[in-house]
Amino acid sequence: MWFGGSTGPPSARPRGSIPLAPYLPQVWASSDWPEHERRVASHRGRHVVVLGPCGVDEEELVRVTGHTVPDDVVWRWPGSYVVAQIEPGTVTIWTDLSSAIPVYTRRTPEGVLWASSSHLLAGFDGAPVVNLDKVAARLVSPDTAEAGTDSFFHGVARVPPGHRLRLTVRREPDTRAMWRPTPMADGHALRLRSALEDAVAVRVDHSARPSTDFSGGFDSTALGLLAAERLAPEGRGIVGVTVHPEGVHHGGDLDYAREAAHHPGLDHRWMPVTDDHTPYGKLDLVPATDEPAPSTVSYAYFSGQLTWLTEEVGSDMHMTGDGGDALLLTPPYYLVELLNRARIRRALGEAARWAHVRRMSILEAFRTANSRAEPAPVPSWVGAKQPVAGGEDPFSLESPTLRALMRTMAQAGRTARSDVQIAEAFGIALHNPYFDSQVIDAYLSVPVDGLPGPARYKPIMAEAMRDLFPERLTRRTTKGDASSDHHHGLRKALPALLGFVDGHLAGEGLVDVAGLRGSMRRAAMGVGDELAQVESAVATEAWLRAVRSAPAIPWETIEVRAA
Repeated sequence: MWFGGSTGPPSARPRGSIPLAPYLPQVWASSDWPEHERRVASHRGRHVVVLGPCGVDEEELVRVTGHTVPDDVVWRWPGSYVVAQIEPGTVTIWTDLSSAIPVYTRRTPEGVLWASSSHLLAGFDGAPVVNLDKVAARLVSPDTAEAGTDSFFHGVARVPPGHRLRLTVRREPDTRAMWRPTPMADGHALRLRSALEDAVAVRVDHSARPSTDFSGGFDSTALGLLAAERLAPEGRGIVGVTVHPEGVHHGGDLDYAREAAHHPGLDHRWMPVTDDHTPYGKLDLVPATDEPAPSTVSYAYFSGQLTWLTEEVGSDMHMTGDGGDALLLTPPYYLVELLNRARIRRALGEAARWAHVRRMSILEAFRTANSRAEPAPVPSWVGAKQPVAGGEDPFSLESPTLRALMRTMAQAGRTARSDVQIAEAFGIALHNPYFDSQVIDAYLSVPVDGLPGPARYKPIMAEAMRDLFPERLTRRTTKGDASSDHHHGLRKALPALLGFVDGHLAGEGLVDVAGLRGSMRRAAMGVGDELAQVESAVATEAWLRAVRSAPAIPWETIEVRAA
């Protein structure tokens, strides 16, 4: 599914797409884009379009359309959406805060095309051409690939999150940052709870058969319980899905999930995972997406889960807790920042807690935290600085912890879109509410000095959900780890993978096949720390194969009357 538009005339759109309105042929969406996620309001030649799940009501949208669209529009309402204003000769687009619904652009001789899919835009005039520089950067480090505004396809640029993009036919695009967090002294748990309640409501209110992950951790459990609270009074419910190894129903996360499931409106189901679901399976079936999907090496499991949701549950909308860790867990570099901010006592206390969890000395804790490279500045946010009355601005962009959280959410939200694209092929609308702009804005209202230390397990979330979480879950201080499954999957698939990696990446000279095979053998045996690099290379190779074998969507020219 995708949407987009152009600055024409003349203009172009993908064949088979439909205009959002008869009087707005230059803005279009794929025929399967949900009707409730494409809204249009018009006033005297100005058209305001909202694309994606959004909690705005019709009256409010009409009111906004009659005036200048406010620059806080993408975090003013619940949901994960993009707003576009279409006026004679100008298109203005506001992007969400995490790129959960990204916007890409491509310049043509007639103007600028914009769309939610880079792969779609890349096929405008033929077969998509992969940006190998971007691929190489991803193999080095996801953080390296995040730099700049280029996409994984040549000629296609991405618009940064939390920005306003203004497009005109004859001028260069103008992109400006619109968002930065607003510090609040207190009330953080209440704001987070309210934002999550609204994020869940936006999804379940439009779903006939909603479901959600229900792993036993904070993030997915919160979504399931909030959905049950919303639906139970209506005589409806949500299916909470707990994944478990076949034959195993007790221990660890499973016990937390079972205890939390005793709630009206929650239909708890158990999905067994077998050896057929191990990582590195079915890589030849991974579909083409805008970039390598986070689920690529786990495609055997992910596709199995989507099939199970369709056949066993009948789900038409599924929520996950993805993004919760990225938003709610403070990065270790925070210890160094506390020292740099002369918060010595606080720094020592948080370092002692983290050292205890990691079984190291306090000095080693500081050294380890300092070795986690300080996030680079985010130049595109410089223009978004807002004056703060009195005292030091606790959200100064000089804060490396804040930069890390902002960058991580933007990267994780955009890459998660590829998982959403995979789920579409199974008829499942996949949603990740923790990437919603209002949720991000709510949590990042915590001043830098008030953030929890890296050893504290989501205390603000625990407070926000205290009345719904079982007491034992509220006291939880750790989360499960699936790395052993990935080592097992690598061992099982190793013979096939040794040949698989001698493919497109090797043909482009982007990997040393002999060195990569050595890394794979060591990782399969559980030796060393190369598993992440192996997974990145395998996922990128699978993505390249899928993209280069997928047919491009044809485009057609349409005539748009100049206003």
